Amino acid sequence: MSMESELHRPLADYSANIWEDLSTYFSKSELGSTETLKEKHSTLKEAVKESFMASKVNPTNNIKFIDSLCRLGVSYHFEIDIVEQLGNLFDSLDFNWLIRRDECNLYTVGLLFQVFRQFGFKLSADVFEKFKGEDGKFEEHLIADASGILSLYEASQWNTHGEDIMDEALAFSSCHLKEISFQSIPYHLAVRIKNALEHPYHKGISRIETRKYISYYEAEEKRDAVLLEFAKIDFNMLQKLHRKELACVTRWYEEMEIKSKITYTRHRIAEAYLWSLGAYFEPHYSQARVKTAIALIIFTMLDDTYDAYGTMEELEIFTDAIEKWLPDPPNMIPESIKYVYRIMVDFYDKLEEELENEGRSGWGFYLKKSEDA
Repeated sequence: MSMESELHRPLADYSANIWEDLSTYFSKSELGSTETLKEKHSTLKEAVKESFMASKVNPTNNIKFIDSLCRLGVSYHFEIDIVEQLGNLFDSLDFNWLIRRDECNLYTVGLLFQVFRQFGFKLSADVFEKFKGEDGKFEEHLIADASGILSLYEASQWNTHGEDIMDEALAFSSCHLKEISFQSIPYHLAVRIKNALEHPYHKGISRIETRKYISYYEAEEKRDAVLLEFAKIDFNMLQKLHRKELACVTRWYEEMEIKSKITYTRHRIAEAYLWSLGAYFEPHYSQARVKTAIALIIFTMLDDTYDAYGTMEELEIFTDAIEKWLPDPPNMIPESIKYVYRIMVDFYDKLEEELENEGRSGWGFYLKKSEDA
C-alpha cells in the first residue's frame, strides 16, 4: 500500500471544474491568423489618431475623446500622446478656469475629473463646489440629469483620503441613481447605470468593461462610427490573441499531466488565465499573461497541497525543501507532492534562465523568494 493511501488526509470537497473540456474550445479556425483584419485595423487606427489630434482644438472635446478611447479599450495605442496632452491641459490656467465656469456642466466636470485622475493628474475636488447650494449640499435640480449624476458617481470613485466633497458626491449620486426611473431614460443608459452601481467601470476587469461599453457607445446618437469600428476590430483581434494564450496554458497543463498525477488539486486553468488577463490585456504583455497564469496554477497546487492533502510532517519537509530550493524533491514525501515540487522548480528555473538571457539578471532570485513567502 502506498504512502498516499495508508494515511488519512484532509481532502477538500472542491466544486467541479466547469471547464473540464477546455481544450476542445480551440479549433484551428478559431485560432487562425488575423492577417485579414490587420490592414483594416491599421487604416482605422490612423483615422482615429487624426480625429484625436483634431479634437485638441476644443480641450473639453479632446478629453471626452480620450475618455471614449479608454472605455472602448483602445487608449493603449495612443498613450504617449494622451499623457502629453493631459499634462499640457493640466498645467494650463485657461483650462482650469474653463472647468470652473458655469457653462461646464456636471457631466463634463465629472468626466474631466475621472480622466485626469485616471492618468495620475490630481485635479482638485473643488471643481464640484459650484454644484452645491447655499446650504452646502449638492443641488436637487441635478438629479434630473441622469448622465450627469452617473458622471458624478464615477468621478467619486477616484477620491482620496480626506476629500469630504467626494464622499458627499458618492452618497448623493449613488442614492439618486438607485431612485432613477429607468423608463424615463434611454435603455442603454439604464443598463449602464445598473452595471455601474454593481461595478464602477475602472474597478472591473478591463476586457469585460470594454465589451459592455462598446454596446453602450453603439447606442449613442453622437457616436464616432470610425472609432466604434476600430474598437470592435481591436477587441476581436485581441480576443483571438487571448484565446491563443489560453490554449498555450491549457497545452502546458495537459503536457504536465497535472489532472492525473495531482488528483487532489483544483483544476482551474481558465480562472488562472482570467486573473492574468485582468491584470493586463495589452498585446505586448502576451508572454507575461501566459507565465502569470501558469504561476497561478502552481500557487493553486501549492495551496491545495498545504490545505487539502499533506500531513504536518510531510509539509515541514516540503517547506524546508522549498526554502533551500533543492534541485530535487526529498524522498520522505508522497509522489504527488514530489511532482508538485518538480513542476514548481522546473518552471521557475526556466523562467530565471529566460530572464537572464533577456539581460534581467537577478530577477529569477526574487521570483523564487516570493514563492518561498
